Amino acid sequence: MNRNELFGKINNQILEKLKENVIPWKKTWKEGIPANFISKRNYHGINFLSLSMNDFDSPYYLTFNQCKERGGSVLTGSKSQMIVYWKVLEYKNEERDEDLERYPVIRYSNVFNLSQTSLIKENNEAPRIIECEQVIEKMKDKPVIKHNIRRCYYNPKKDYISLPKMQDFNSTEEYYATLFHEVIHWSGHSQRLSRESLTVNDKDKYSFEELIAEIGSAYLSALCGISPKVIDNSASYIDGWIKLSEKQENLFPRAAAEANKAVSYILGDFTNFNADIIN
Repeated sequence: MNRNELFGKINNQILEKLKENVIPWKKTWKEGIPANFISKRNYHGINFLSLSMNDFDSPYYLTFNQCKERGGSVLTGSKSQMIVYWKVLEYKNEERDEDLERYPVIRYSNVFNLSQTSLIKENNEAPRIIECEQVIEKMKDKPVIKHNIRRCYYNPKKDYISLPKMQDFNSTEEYYATLFHEVIHWSGHSQRLSRESLTVNDKDKYSFEELIAEIGSAYLSALCGISPKVIDNSASYIDGWIKLSEKQENLFPRAAAEANKAVSYILGDFTNFNADIIN
């Protein structure tokens, strides 16, 4: 299975959810962010997006072999979930007699949720949660945040975020989830990640940028253990993403990759945010 086939499969899974009027990455994160049970590394990017579609009691996943190595077994009837990751291969170019050359190739593996295995009783560790305010405080390049009384937006020309004060939201969690959404937009400024979808006046680009911000906000919300805000006019957003996916191949993996860059930029060296691996 090549890269396009891998991403196409995940893209179609997400698309089917949206057609059911369900935004798969909108959920409560009390159980914690999806992570590998052995390494405790969080999944992110497209793996975070695809694993977020599941409804398990545990946030942890592991491969069949990892389960077996721990002396456990996969429960009968359990279905695995595909994840993708990069693996670096090495080879020596004999013709040029040079040192080993390295190049990344995409791979996939199948994982099971911890609750699908006999090891579920071993899980006594509470999910790691990073407090919302810490995310903002630890940023090296902090956004300018202004407050108003009714709107939430990021102004790319003047480079500031504007949203109502915390007490004007229904909950503290909703305030921070909204702030995370706008901070993802902020990361795309020309002085940062220079994301074209942020500044180009085009309906499709705008829809793609909103998808990036939604996925990035969901990840940061998950990292902090809060529920992401239900976006305004979700039906129109869903319709827009469905239509855009019909015009652009592998829309959701591409948006997840951009969201991954944005979150990595925001977190900086605050957390270990390397490429997805399964061991």
